[in-house]
Amino acid sequence: MLGFRPAGFVPTLQDYRSYEAARNDFLRSARGRAALLAGGIIAWLAQGVVNENDIYDGPTEHALQKGDRALCVWEEGGSRAFWDDQLTLEEMDLICGSYEVATDGLQQTAIRSWWPRSGSWKSCGLNCGFWSKDAEDWFLKRLHKILHMEQVSVMTGQEWHVKLKFRRAHSLSNQNDCLSKEYLKTQYTLPI
Repeated sequence: MLGFRPAGFVPTLQDYRSYEAARNDFLRSARGRAALLAGGIIAWLAQGVVNENDIYDGPTEHALQKGDRALCVWEEGGSRAFWDDQLTLEEMDLICGSYEVATDGLQQTAIRSWWPRSGSWKSCGLNCGFWSKDAEDWFLKRLHKILHMEQVSVMTGQEWHVKLKFRRAHSLSNQNDCLSKEYLKTQYTLPI
């Protein structure tokens, strides 16, 4: 996390540059490897800062300690466990450029970020299991707007959810479901 900001915080290009410097310093540490393993927007932000070959250098000592920096996956049947590095929520928030911003004085705050936080990214239409051309186009457009300060703000999870919602994709999916049901009704006797 990049720290606390007062209500009405309007980020500047200097704020973005400071975020990039903090993010890149973190990614150059041994924990940067875990960012590449995370996938999605986290891995994309780490790309170019973390050497891809660092993936082969793990897991690090962090993965061998119990806690939120370690990921344990059990082999089917439960006879063997595989350990690797995993980012903490705070580390992911730093990578995404998150601030704690007051919403009404000092009583309530909201997390606002330059880039969608992991949960927002995982539930958006751009997350298709790999970094797609659509994700790349969106990323480059957002980065251009940030670097030129074209009506750019840091956003809450809810704002990211709305911003990343692809209405056309949702409409297409709904239409596909309806057509599929109609087709199945003509082919099979199903309680649809």
